[in-house]
Amino acid sequence: MAEKFKLQAVLRFRKTLEEQAQQRVAELLSAEAGLKARQGEVNSHLDKLSGQLLQKQQQGLSILEFRLYEDQIDHHRQQSEQLQKQLKEMAQLLNESRQELQVAARECKIIEKLKEKQLAEYLRELDRKERIMLDEISLRQKGDRE
Repeated sequence: MAEKFKLQAVLRFRKTLEEQAQQRVAELLSAEAGLKARQGEVNSHLDKLSGQLLQKQQQGLSILEFRLYEDQIDHHRQQSEQLQKQLKEMAQLLNESRQELQVAARECKIIEKLKEKQLAEYLRELDRKERIMLDEISLRQKGDRE
């Protein structure tokens, strides 16, 4: 029977940390995609409002209508700037999370390699014992023939 890997609990813990890091990266990527979609909507609406304002200016519009358009455009610009700021923060968080994932994966890989080495050593030892036993059997058989 194979010798139990003494660091199995550590390996399970490292794998859990790696899975948590992967989950965090996935969540951040999803949040980033949501922010980008929202920014696209805001910018699209901003372009639409700017186009409408230009068209209305050519047709003639009241000061009140002009101020309403300007207020909406300013609001959308502020939203766009805020979303851009959030996207920069999200990119930084993503970078940090990816680095944490790399560290967790590396640490897990180290423990897995130790486990593989221990198993290989155990198999070599079994092979050595089997050869010794076969040598003994062969020597006994030779001794019995003589």
